[in-house]
Amino acid sequence: MEPYLADLIGVAAAAASLYSAHAKTMVPLRVAAIVGNILAMAYSFMLGTYPTFTLNAALLALHGWRLWAMLNLIRDIDVATGSDMNVDWLLPYTRPKHFKADSIMMERGEYATAAFYIVSGEVEIVEIKETFGKGTLLGEIGLFTPNGRRIMTVRCKTDVQTAVIDYDQFKELYFQNPQFGFRLLHLVVERLQRSGELLRPAVPSTRSL
Repeated sequence: MEPYLADLIGVAAAAASLYSAHAKTMVPLRVAAIVGNILAMAYSFMLGTYPTFTLNAALLALHGWRLWAMLNLIRDIDVATGSDMNVDWLLPYTRPKHFKADSIMMERGEYATAAFYIVSGEVEIVEIKETFGKGTLLGEIGLFTPNGRRIMTVRCKTDVQTAVIDYDQFKELYFQNPQFGFRLLHLVVERLQRSGELLRPAVPSTRSL
């Protein structure tokens, strides 16, 4: 009976591993991988293959840590979109970059490759002559423009310290958790509403109906 049980556990471990390999989102993938590691550990223990047991224990710790990080990200996104729309939850995925006063942070028409979170200092969006400071996320809309280009120019009014998040990182976060994409769009719409872009009347068409 015991060898039969071991074989059954081994098949279940393989099935869990196959499911994790085909999972479309990261949370189910991690959960399936953890289940597979636990079953593989039980299988290895029953057969006395302790090196395999140790390997799966290490993988279990890795997948557990990555699952914990992803669940924390989801929680932080939910909190952010339910409060003041701050994006502090993105900081662990950024790199620092400093700009001097009067320098151009981003220019209208250039290819958008990253978004900028203002850590300190002030910037001006030239086209609408509005000033923004600490806690502002800029450039995220470029991720969604059809041609991938900036739609406005941002100039630094003072020395500015930013946290930069590359669009490749944005995409990775989206594929890890599609809910992130929905929340990011939520942030973009909220930003447009606050700046009044969605409230401006549309330009009437001159074409005859």
